Amino acid sequence: MEFYDFAWSALHQLVGTEADNVRILIHDDLRFPYLGRDRYGYVLHLIKPRKLGRDHVMFQGMRLNLRIPFHKKVVWHLFKAATYHLTLHAAFSDFSFYWKLPRTENLNVAAYAVSLVEDAALKSRLMKQHSALIPDIAFANAVSHFLLKPVSEMPNDASKIMTALLSKLNIGEIKGKLDGDMEKDVKEIEASLQNLDADAEKHVKLEAAHQIYEKITRYGEPFEVPSLLYTESHGRNTRFYEEKTLSWDKIKPVFIQALSTFQTGNEQLNAGVQNVEDGGEAFRALRTWEELEASKQKILAQYAAIGKGTLFEDFAFPIEDYAQYLRRRKMLGSSIRRIMHKLRLLKNVTGEDFRQESGFIDLQEAIQVIASKSQRTDIFVREELQTRQDTWSILIDASHSLSLFKGEVSGVALCLAEVAKTLILNQNSWGVYAFNNKFYIVKDFSETYTNRVRARIGGLTHGGLTYLPDAVKLASQALMKRLEEAKVLVIISDFFPSGYENIEDDLKETLKKIERMGIGVIGIGIRSKAVKKYLRASCVVRTPFELMKKFTKAFIEFSST
Repeated sequence: MEFYDFAWSALHQLVGTEADNVRILIHDDLRFPYLGRDRYGYVLHLIKPRKLGRDHVMFQGMRLNLRIPFHKKVVWHLFKAATYHLTLHAAFSDFSFYWKLPRTENLNVAAYAVSLVEDAALKSRLMKQHSALIPDIAFANAVSHFLLKPVSEMPNDASKIMTALLSKLNIGEIKGKLDGDMEKDVKEIEASLQNLDADAEKHVKLEAAHQIYEKITRYGEPFEVPSLLYTESHGRNTRFYEEKTLSWDKIKPVFIQALSTFQTGNEQLNAGVQNVEDGGEAFRALRTWEELEASKQKILAQYAAIGKGTLFEDFAFPIEDYAQYLRRRKMLGSSIRRIMHKLRLLKNVTGEDFRQESGFIDLQEAIQVIASKSQRTDIFVREELQTRQDTWSILIDASHSLSLFKGEVSGVALCLAEVAKTLILNQNSWGVYAFNNKFYIVKDFSETYTNRVRARIGGLTHGGLTYLPDAVKLASQALMKRLEEAKVLVIISDFFPSGYENIEDDLKETLKKIERMGIGVIGIGIRSKAVKKYLRASCVVRTPFELMKKFTKAFIEFSST
């Protein structure tokens, strides 16, 4: 289990049925995780490592060597801690009522005070209900404390007391020296938060946040909001050293001290230390991730090689957003079932009666059924068993010109992917791609239709230019490497190419060329009739709900040629 799989598993275990309202986005270019929102609920922005050559990765601003076992532990346990922390906030924290805080002119301090209160409630919940998560949280606290700059290096008094509170609450001691009054305030705030119950009433939390705000603002205005490496970020945070050497010998005593702040027994403390010292879980997770990354890089290299003659700026995979896929899938479930009910009839398998729901299609009857909107499905004539080997490429326009139709385009892509999964038994006989001035691999032929592929469909976004001829060339070249007898390219676009001179003429010539190569082409125009200029087998759709009737008609026309 690697990063994305672990995050989704943890989300469903901790949140339960409400998990569908939460999105998980995993980045490799962020310094700190953060908690966002969309119209459905929370969005968890987590961080995975980014490869730097063979052995090294960049992770949260740290350059780590994965050949060093402890560095693997740092990556994995920080990721787990961030996943647990943000997921528990998504499940139990309500930040909406804090707007009632009085006199909050200083937004940085207000955000910090609210975060401190909710984190204290979360810590109480960990001890009461989720003690199994404590070792990962404590390890992340220890690494954060080790890399944290001492209070003497903070730029002003407000930053000093805010940083000191993080250390005191999570490790049990302040890193560096404070003056007497400031240290007294830290201890008073710590005492009030230690008594905060996980299910404290809103007015209790409001009062606690207000008291913290009042104490801190006496020391001036901070330039940023400090947070730990794994907790939600509130913007700029320069509290950590980037080049400090990490080792278990240095972290272990801090880790044990961090565990002690959770008031756990010796048995649990020893088990937590043993889990981190063993390192087996981190080793397996990072090995799985490295194997997956190597596979993805191999796929990208293949497309970069066959795409040398195109103008694409890059070849990449879309960001993974499984929650968005599930939301679209739920909305389009009825339409997808209707599509597959119609199209599976084109598969040539045996039946019992003359009028079959399988076999060779009677084109005249099929057209009458579609025109009359009849529910009849007996439009086939039985023939001897035949099986046609098909291979499909589905090409999706992800350029800026379709940005207003994001939901529709990803919905059409989802419908067609579900159709391909049902019609083509061999999961390695179809691929899905997206393009603008870059080329995106949504599903390579070598991949099966897993949740990771579904997440890429959910993560499709729009922007950039419309390098449609280049995308057609690349997708067709990938098709020609296949051995199946029937090759089909489905293009989903508004069919207004842009990006360089004579691009429309280039598109016409490219389409003629690939048709001469024996590739069948079906065009789906998104709210645009321009597709008719280029392709005979085509249809225009305004929403995915129109896809059933019009795509079925286009597919029947194509299969009759």
